[in-house]
Amino acid sequence: PIASASLAQVHTARCKETGRKLAIKVQHKGLRETSKGDLFAVTAVVRIAEKLFDEFNLGWICDEMTPQLPKELDFTNEGNNAEAASAHLQKTGLDCVVP
Repeated sequence: PIASASLAQVHTARCKETGRKLAIKVQHKGLRETSKGDLFAVTAVVRIAEKLFDEFNLGWICDEMTPQLPKELDFTNEGNNAEAASAHLQKTGLDCVVP
């Protein structure tokens, strides 16, 4: 891999038709499915800790992660967001590339 993304690895490739250099983001097999159990376990531990320790106030992180992690693991959604960001940036005139 040339880079580590949030929940995947990024590799380089070449388009067969054009020879254009590409960045390919690869997700580990089964990550989407196992992440559901991970979120459940982390949330359970955090909620218990909040009940045991008055100063422990990190439940908001679970509240944020639970709906967002599945979106982060959906590469189609991520691709759509990248295309939308690219379209918005083109309107600004900035010399910017969104992979």
